This record gives sequence, C-alpha cells and structure tokens, in this order.
Amino acid sequence: MKLANRIFTVSLIGLVAATAASSQEKVDPPPAKADDITIGFKAYVIAEPRFAPDDIRNPIGKKPRNPVDLVTEHGLAPVIAVFSRAIPADANAPLAAVVKKLDALADDKDYKARRLGTFLVFLSLQNEFRKDPTVDARTREILQFVAGVKPTKTTIALAEATETPDGTEQPLVPAQVQAFGIGAEDDLVIVFYYKFTVIKRWKFKASAPPTEDDLTALGDEVAKLLSPKKK
Repeated sequence: MKLANRIFTVSLIGLVAATAASSQEKVDPPPAKADDITIGFKAYVIAEPRFAPDDIRNPIGKKPRNPVDLVTEHGLAPVIAVFSRAIPADANAPLAAVVKKLDALADDKDYKARRLGTFLVFLSLQNEFRKDPTVDARTREILQFVAGVKPTKTTIALAEATETPDGTEQPLVPAQVQAFGIGAEDDLVIVFYYKFTVIKRWKFKASAPPTEDDLTALGDEVAKLLSPKKK
C-alpha cells in the first residue's frame, strides 16, 4: 500500500488547516520526538457518523471503494487514533467504553472548537484488502459492533495487520502500522497526537483492556493540551 510521506501530508492540508486555525486559540505542540507521525494511515471506512449518508465527504457506498488516509483527513488538528486487532462480538466489550469516551471528547464544545478528531481502525485483515477473502466477514462483524455501540463522532475503519506483496509468500507488517508504534504483541493501541507530534501512546493486551482509570488519563491528556487557558 503506497503511503503519503509527512512532507506531502503537510503540504496537502497545510493551507486548509492554517485557515481554520486562524480564528482559534493558538496551541503549541511539545517538541517533536523520534516516534512521531511521519506517514499517513490508509484504511477502509466502515462507519462514518460525522457525515450524513448523502454528504460528499462520506466515503461509504462510493464506487470504486478506496481507502481513506485518516491522517491526511484530520491534518494538523489534534487526533485520538485507536487501533484494535480484535473486533468485539458485542457492545459490552471494553472497546465500547473506549468509543464512547472518544465520542464524548470529540463532542466537547471546547475540543470541537479545536477540531479534535477521533478514529478507530480494526487491524483485522491478514492480507491486502483487494486480496483478503475475509473482508466481507470482518465488515459484517464491525457493522454488528457499530450497531451496538452507535458511535456519534468516531470514524470506524478496517485495515491490514499484515500483507503479502504480489509474487512473494512472506507476510509483512505494513509500514503504516509500524509507524504508529503498533507492535506484534499489542492488541490495542491508543495514540493521541497533534500536528503529527505524539502526545501520549497507550498499549494494552487483550487480557488487560483499558480501564476507567486509563480513559480518565486519556481525558486528562486531552484537557492538558486543549482546554482553554485561564486568564
């Protein structure tokens, strides 16, 4: 899968982001770190609650079905990105609480003014979307989860955990998965970043999913960066 590099991403959305930010309070990200966001992340959107079905910005149902670069989609805005290897069977799973937390943060009036974005990607494909025979089954599972959780602000998407290039037999981890700091041992990863600078990254095992304290810590990090400064 061809990925946009950081320079292309910044040049593509820089003008739009600068215009949108001109009327907002300035928030400076911390100094860049070695593990910051340097490339885009392309995924196939399964549920997009931010836009009406007939909105031109909603990619669902469009032909041909193309992946969306979720990093470029949100540009220089603050973003909470969640990556899960497993698709929960129902809305009582711990991941449902994560989605509800994302929705609540994205819907906060102060954070909305700063264009806080949220998305959840299920890394549930073992080969490229065009070649993986489980695409339809994984899509149905995600839609079942979405029907139970009913996200209001969080984009839900599907992407490859591994892919095998044509003419080869060795599965490889996509560069975009590696770039987001998602290791083979990580079942769930939450990345909070702003202007491509990682503010905080949380990693979880399936046996120890995010707790209420973890979600509170996520909210605290968002508040620390984005809450209006007291005068």
